[in-house]
Amino acid sequence: MKRAALAGAKIAVSLALLAYLLSTTDLAALEGLVRSADLVDLLGATLCFALILALATWRWRLLLGALGTPAPMRRLTASYLIATFFNNFLPSNIGGDIVRVRDSSRLTGSVATSLAVVGIDRILGFGALYLLAAIAFVLAPPAVRGLAGARAALLGLAALFAFLALLFFRPGIAGWLMAVTRLSAIGWARGQFEVVQGAVHAYRARLGTIWLAGAASVAIQSLLVLYFLSIARALGIPLPASAAFLMVPLCTLLQAVPISFNGWGLREGLFALYFSQVGLPRASALAFSLVGAGLMVLLSLSGAFVWMTRASGSAADAPEA
Repeated sequence: MKRAALAGAKIAVSLALLAYLLSTTDLAALEGLVRSADLVDLLGATLCFALILALATWRWRLLLGALGTPAPMRRLTASYLIATFFNNFLPSNIGGDIVRVRDSSRLTGSVATSLAVVGIDRILGFGALYLLAAIAFVLAPPAVRGLAGARAALLGLAALFAFLALLFFRPGIAGWLMAVTRLSAIGWARGQFEVVQGAVHAYRARLGTIWLAGAASVAIQSLLVLYFLSIARALGIPLPASAAFLMVPLCTLLQAVPISFNGWGLREGLFALYFSQVGLPRASALAFSLVGAGLMVLLSLSGAFVWMTRASGSAADAPEA
């Protein structure tokens, strides 16, 4: 009941935000932008999306391999496509992670180990977004550096990633936190913690793998920015690359805050705010965001096809929201 109420609240927030934004936007201009979208540039965006999926799957395979768990790309690709589908259609941005943890646990033999792999995969992705945003902030002209909340968000995230790095390189701190919170007194929690710590220790012993996975993460997030630049080009929006490399990572990081349905409404509001600060109209911001996110949703439907045609696929396999 609580889960359904939370999902309903997120949907209500998204609908309210979208209703407000659409009611204060020139809808004729918005429609004109969408109708005039260039198909060649949209195909370019589709190619970027395909490359993102391929690189993300390879990164996942690399992280599994570092723990001595070989995994065929075909199997992981199918799982990643299904995960992408659930990420877009469940009222939670972790539904796809549940799919990946479940599938990889069949290879590792441990849910805790698989959770550690997916967790590090996620952290590397967010870290790459932060790195791109930080570099873009430093190199951007003053007008772009003045984007609302950019400085505060980057400083806050710097502190968060510094703490995560400390946990990674100083394992004793995590153990101390377990003791302080008394979780170490719970047998199940202590056992799961030891499994996760074992996986983290394996990664610390293979820093080359982490650096390689980090480089792949930077490439993935760069492709995400190029995806949105292709969307801007398709719609004839003169969005500078210097602004896109700050806006897109910031919006992607901030829309992860679980207050709306998969970022809908929140993402559009952020882009509307940022576009206005660089002299672009709200209609352009909404067209940019809605077409970009909408195309991703359409492309993720391939995961639904894979899920339905899986030999073991059944309704029972779907993760809960």
